[in-house]
Amino acid sequence: MRDADVNVNTNANVAIVGYGLARFNRDEASKYSLYELALQSVVDMFSNMEYDARSLKDGIDALITSTTDSSTYTASILADMLGIRARIVNRVESMCSSGADALIAAYSYIASGLSNLALVVGFDSSNSGMLLDWDVARGDMRHPAHWAALYAKKHMQEFGTSREHLAMVAVKNRRSALTNEKAYFYDKGAVDVDDVLRSKPVVEPLRLYDCSIACNGAASILLASADIAKSVCREPVWIKGIGSSSIGASINSIDLTTMHVTVDAARQAYKMGNVRPEMVDVAQVHDSFTILEILAYEDLGFVEKGKGGYAVEGRISIPAVNTDGGVLGRGHSSGATGIAQVVEVTRQLMHKAGSRQIKDCRIGLVHNMAAAGTHASVILLVRG
Repeated sequence: MRDADVNVNTNANVAIVGYGLARFNRDEASKYSLYELALQSVVDMFSNMEYDARSLKDGIDALITSTTDSSTYTASILADMLGIRARIVNRVESMCSSGADALIAAYSYIASGLSNLALVVGFDSSNSGMLLDWDVARGDMRHPAHWAALYAKKHMQEFGTSREHLAMVAVKNRRSALTNEKAYFYDKGAVDVDDVLRSKPVVEPLRLYDCSIACNGAASILLASADIAKSVCREPVWIKGIGSSSIGASINSIDLTTMHVTVDAARQAYKMGNVRPEMVDVAQVHDSFTILEILAYEDLGFVEKGKGGYAVEGRISIPAVNTDGGVLGRGHSSGATGIAQVVEVTRQLMHKAGSRQIKDCRIGLVHNMAAAGTHASVILLVRG
């Protein structure tokens, strides 16, 4: 899948050295506050590391929160709860893409020399990101399912994509969630294509099982400079390529067959990382609706435009995608989603996945997107 003579680790200077998750849930909303969920993910992170947690915590000099919650001063409050006295403490919010953008901010602090060890914690509740109130051009079509349905209809018209293709994405990701104990659907059972097609209509042609479920959730990652990465982690995962793109906040400027922000962000990340799409072994793509995973196959360059349906059928070889259940199987917690995606790819590359382990992974990709395809970030990770 990959050219042997390509050095994919040249010049990588920021690594992921730790990761943690809290259980994505709805049932426990009254049991744990958002801050308690955030703390659970950090505790899980330290429990996964070989290094002494107390000594490591004292070295954290940047803490960034990723959340769309209305609470203010979240990073400083969380730092205080953790007993971390970091020089840099701030919050990143960009709807469903908040997690990836928070990682990019932490990467920038380390790459610039402002930080050596940065903790990123994403968390959110089931109430966030459900309405797109800022864009009056949408009229009454304010729920994300409305714009996802437009993409689905257009892809069906242009390329012959079927309801069954959409359903196959839901079936695959719900099945993968059964191997991820932190996923919302971990203990909810598998579904088949008929189950998806018979589920409640939401917005034509989408059914209930074509749509992700909003959850409470939290995820954490720890980033380190090259100078200290291998002293705190035996197998750090290096951030090799980054791309980000935005076209504003209005759906009316978007081609309904392509997420142009994804194409642009992917192009940047591949160029920075000296990586081609066919070299990617495992990927987390933003599948808040089934059609978005099919579009991601195409826009990330895994298949030609219009061939996404063939890929989900298994007729075209693509990387292992959404091995932990993705957004559809894990559940969608806006501020936590991008961080949870990074956690899964990191675990796969470290060969420590709690979900279905993909053998011999070396290159992973994270694709985090927001708000009707108006913003996207793509991150390439490499096992060092």
